[in-house]
Amino acid sequence: MVVGAPGGIRHIIWDWNGTLLNDTGLTVRSAMAALDAIGQPKNITIEMWRQISTRPLRNIYTSLVDVPIEAGQWQVLEQTWLSTYVAGLPAVALNPMARQALDQAASAGMTQSIVSLHTEPELRADVQAKGIANVFTSISGSRRAGNVERTPKAAEVRSQLADLRVDPAQAIMIGDMVDDAREADEAGVRAVLVPTGDTSRERLVASGYPVADSLTDAVRLITG
Repeated sequence: MVVGAPGGIRHIIWDWNGTLLNDTGLTVRSAMAALDAIGQPKNITIEMWRQISTRPLRNIYTSLVDVPIEAGQWQVLEQTWLSTYVAGLPAVALNPMARQALDQAASAGMTQSIVSLHTEPELRADVQAKGIANVFTSISGSRRAGNVERTPKAAEVRSQLADLRVDPAQAIMIGDMVDDAREADEAGVRAVLVPTGDTSRERLVASGYPVADSLTDAVRLITG
């Protein structure tokens, strides 16, 4: 057991987008560009996005437009979202508390990894570019390009923990969406949510999962 870690937690699984990476603004701009590309322009604020964001992302787009999105439009939507997002990514910074939270967890004796829905090659490149790749024992992303439909995280969490030989009961996920906690549940892992990205604090609290106000508060809640 890690000293100071309640319940025997010794490993933190971090979500990337909206949690360690401060990219919600870029996500919203990419969504607007994608909708404009299919002839359904919408003005979306970050506050609005935090009230409607969910998984799968297909449901968000469906709720925002007035007519059904045709099969061919989904491909245009995905390609536009991805190209806009990738173009803007170099200018996106880490969450202001990310490095402090990672150091805080390491000082408490925690091992740390990332499980994200971001495409794995781009995820690994971005983590490396941000200068924090050496912190993590494993980095797992999506094997499929696009942002509308992605493989759920639970299977990747289970696979990653098995590779790391970490008991799910000794791991916890930190994420910014209720879906992160639900996927953690399915994998037998506890979760703490933070209002740093795609979901408002009110929605996170309403989910019934533990909520911390910042990344450092989340780590403090885990490590005691």
